[in-house]
Amino acid sequence: MQLLVVASAVRILSDAVAGLPFDAVRMQGEIRRTLEPPPGIISDPFGGAANTSLPSRRLGLSQMMVSLLLRGNAYCLVLSRDSRGYPNRLMVLHPDRVKCTLDGNGQRVYEVNRKPVDADDIVHILGLAYPEAATGISVIQYARFFGNGAHMSGIVEVPGDLDRERARQLKESFTASHGGLSHAHTVGVLSGGASWRPISVTPEDAQFLGTRAAQTIDLAMLFGIPPHMLGQTDKTTSWGTGIEQQGLGFLAYTLNPWLGRFEDAWSSLMPKPQCARFNADALLRTDTAGRYLVYGAARSAGILTQNEIRALENFAPVEGGDNIAAPLNSNVAPIKDTGASPSPMKADAMGAVL
Repeated sequence: MQLLVVASAVRILSDAVAGLPFDAVRMQGEIRRTLEPPPGIISDPFGGAANTSLPSRRLGLSQMMVSLLLRGNAYCLVLSRDSRGYPNRLMVLHPDRVKCTLDGNGQRVYEVNRKPVDADDIVHILGLAYPEAATGISVIQYARFFGNGAHMSGIVEVPGDLDRERARQLKESFTASHGGLSHAHTVGVLSGGASWRPISVTPEDAQFLGTRAAQTIDLAMLFGIPPHMLGQTDKTTSWGTGIEQQGLGFLAYTLNPWLGRFEDAWSSLMPKPQCARFNADALLRTDTAGRYLVYGAARSAGILTQNEIRALENFAPVEGGDNIAAPLNSNVAPIKDTGASPSPMKADAMGAVL
C-alpha cells in the first residue's frame, strides 16, 4: 500500500512541474519581459513538437522529475546546438545509464553507457545532495540515510591478527567489490577464512517503507505534499485552514524548490540576459468571483491592462484594451484628445474587469 502512495506522490509532483507554462524571459534591469516566440530550447527542448516519436516538452520534464524523485538525479544529453553554440535539442537519459564522479579538481566527469561524455554536453540536475557529493540521492534514500553514514553495516572477520595496513587493504578491497547500489544483490565471495557478520538489519529490512511502516501522512510529509492530495482527509494539518491555503503552501514550500532547479539548469543553456521561468499563476487561480475581484484591484492600481486580464481568462483582446491608463469602468477604446469635451462612456456589468 505504501508503494501506491509513493507512486501517487511522484505522479503529482511530476505532473505539477511538467504542466506549468515554461517561458523564456529577458531581464531589463528590474523588468522581466517574456520572449515571443520563445527559443526552441524552451518551447520544444526534446523535439516532440516536430516529431511525435520524440518526447514532448511536458513528457520530457515529467520524466526528469520522476528521475529526480526516485534516483536523486536527472540527466539530459545535448544533441544539437544553434549557430551560436547554445543547445537547442536535448535527450532525457535514464539515470542508471549515467555515471558521474569528481576529478582531482572537484569537477564532474560523466560517462554514459561506460563511454566518456564531455561535461558541457550533459545537463545534470541534482535533487537532495550531501556537500561535496557528485550526485544526489532520492527522497526516500535521504529519509532513511541510505549510504555511508555514521553506522557500519557489518564486519569482515578473519582468523588471526591483521596489522593496520593489511586491514586497510582488506577493507578497501571488500568495499570496492561489494559496496554501493551497483553491487546490490550480487553474490559475494570471501577467501582465506574470512566471514561477513552484519551488525545492522538486512537491506530488505532496512527499506524505509518497511521498517517504519510508513503511513500516508508520513509519506506526504516526506514528499512535501498536502495530505488531502494523497487522499488523507481525516486528520488535521498545518498546511492551512482550507484547500486553497494548502495549495499555496504546496507551491511555496514544495514546488518552488524543484522549479528553481529546472530554471537554473535551463537558464545556463541560454544567452544572457535571457533566462527560463515557470509561470506558476495557473496554480494560484481561485474561483471566478475571487479572480474578478483581484483583476479589478489590478486595473485600479494600473498593474494590468484590460487585454492582459482577458488573456488570463482566454478571451480575445478588444480595441483599446492595451491602454494601462484607461478608466476602470470603460469598455470602449480611449478617446483621443481633440480639445473637445469627452462624450459619456458606456459601461456594462463586466466593464470594470473585462
